[in-house]
Amino acid sequence: MRSQKGFTLIELLIVVAIIGILAAIAVPNFLNAQMRAKVARVISDMKAVAMAQEQYRLDRGQYTYDGDCGVGQAEHLSYVPLTTPVAYISSIPEDAFASTNSEFENRQTIKTGMKPVYEYTSRVSFGPQGTPSCKNTLDVYNMLGAYNLDYIMTSLGPNGKQDYPWGTTGAQGLRDRKAGFIYQPSNGLVSAGNIFVANSQIIGGGY
Repeated sequence: MRSQKGFTLIELLIVVAIIGILAAIAVPNFLNAQMRAKVARVISDMKAVAMAQEQYRLDRGQYTYDGDCGVGQAEHLSYVPLTTPVAYISSIPEDAFASTNSEFENRQTIKTGMKPVYEYTSRVSFGPQGTPSCKNTLDVYNMLGAYNLDYIMTSLGPNGKQDYPWGTTGAQGLRDRKAGFIYQPSNGLVSAGNIFVANSQIIGGGY
């Protein structure tokens, strides 16, 4: 009579433990790879917009206006001049870290089906008469000018929150490139902080 051999309980437990250890190592690495890819995509998109802004400025003598300030109610309008009538970029980029649950200026707009674009603030903002028409416009835009900032473009970063402190603290931090609201992967891939373009320079995300 042939004896049938199988795995003992201890052997099965060892196999299960090994699989668990491998999964514990592989899953975080996979998630980290996904996050790095997202950050890389955001930075690549921001570079493309920054290049388009520079081309637009060469043609028009200024960067694009602040689309949700006096000339519309949606952040995406800031980028329309880059797509038409001259296509400086092929399409308006989407902030991969924004969602309807994010602390995002236009989350109500997103809920209507519009793209969650990068937040944009520019010293150029025109109303019907061609003059700045935002509430506190002169204070805000003069403050940006005091720190040599012509425009700021912002991605929420991996934590999906608006960490940028609007005002002189934020403007000074961007000018000096030293502030806790600037996302740095070395602090942890899902750490606080936003990724910025200021005057076409990437700030954050390792830059």
